[in-house]
Amino acid sequence: MNTDATPDNIEPVKDLLDAHVPLTLLVDLLTDAAPPSAEILESEGLPDTAWWDQDAPKAGTAGEPEA
Repeated sequence: MNTDATPDNIEPVKDLLDAHVPLTLLVDLLTDAAPPSAEILESEGLPDTAWWDQDAPKAGTAGEPEA
């Protein structure tokens, strides 16, 4: 694995992180040394609160005004 960090090869990674691509996904794609994220999810489970879905409208409520 090439670990040389230069401005040319770092910028695409910064762009992906800025677009909220999970760092764990990037690591999964780049290395075989780390356990796959699916294995981590299986051993750790989902969090109690779905933090990634808190701002999304609930099913059937899109466009409905808040009470």
